Amino acid sequence: MFIIDCANIGWYVNEVDSVNKVPIILMGLGLALIPIHRVGNTFWAIGFTLVLLATVLIITTSLRERSLTLGSKCVYIPLAIITLSTVFAQGDLTSKLIGVALFAAYVAAVNLKGELKLLVPIVMIGCASIIACNLLEGVRTGGIYSPGNYNLATGAVVMGVVLVKSKYQWILVTAVLVSLLFTGAEEALVALTVIGLTLLARRDWSKKILLPFGVLVIVVVVGVLNGLVPQFWDAVPSRVEALTQGDVGTATTERSTGWEEALTTVKPLGHGYEPFNVRWYSVHNVPLRILYEVGPLAAIAFCFIMVYCLIKTKRKYIIVALIALGLFDHFLYTQLCVYTFVAIGIAMRLDQEDDLIFRRQRRYD
Repeated sequence: MFIIDCANIGWYVNEVDSVNKVPIILMGLGLALIPIHRVGNTFWAIGFTLVLLATVLIITTSLRERSLTLGSKCVYIPLAIITLSTVFAQGDLTSKLIGVALFAAYVAAVNLKGELKLLVPIVMIGCASIIACNLLEGVRTGGIYSPGNYNLATGAVVMGVVLVKSKYQWILVTAVLVSLLFTGAEEALVALTVIGLTLLARRDWSKKILLPFGVLVIVVVVGVLNGLVPQFWDAVPSRVEALTQGDVGTATTERSTGWEEALTTVKPLGHGYEPFNVRWYSVHNVPLRILYEVGPLAAIAFCFIMVYCLIKTKRKYIIVALIALGLFDHFLYTQLCVYTFVAIGIAMRLDQEDDLIFRRQRRYD
């Protein structure tokens, strides 16, 4: 064990064995590039390739050291069911290979030796870009992630902040909260509500929480006075009104139509995995998306994994974020599908510690 003191990479891989630092950097960089969709799928392809390379390095190293683990059988067996369902379902070869690669990424994440701290500065840059782009363009955008998909940007920064444990994670949370305010994304409201309730249930607070709370209050007050906050969130009141009037279609921007289709057109092996199908009318819910594309057995397996991991893992914010972000969108099974499998692997690592952000961890936690 040693500490790399190089200014460029040492901060990211502190106290990590030299054999393990390269795949950690590759995986972190790959995850950083995958959400960027401003230039088609170019960055996604590069990022996915880097994650695959990291996966190969981690698995081969673990095999050589005879330390390879698949994690809990209560997780890898359901994941294998999802993978096999993807392979045997109808669809093109590329989608089937992606399904296999996702299982391999999970295995790599379970055997990852170190934190993906490269995500910390990347998420900070992403948050800054969301704020800057929205202020300059005057409409809600996804910053560097996407010109119009602010929900995707929400998923990228939220998953980025929960996937890594850092001494200064509470500062990163502050940046993420402010950027989510500027996205105007309904997904942000859902994620913050669910994660916030989890924070309260875990009593994860201390004086550190005053920084994100105080900064958020100041930004909200200034934004309201300048008319910025109402401008980015102008769609919410109309949807709330539609919901109170029983107009579910308008309230969910017609996503209920996709949910109904998923529930009424069930096939044993689904209609085929389509990771690049991001059309507006496609199914916007991860469990229902899995049901529609790869069948009921895979959907049940995924739901079981979420429940099991939520109970067993100490990295509860990861699983809570996966559940919350998957309620009204599909990106965790399409554009950010790698994040889902890597997140499950990290959550189920044997060397995990509590992911409390604000409260100091105690031995009895």
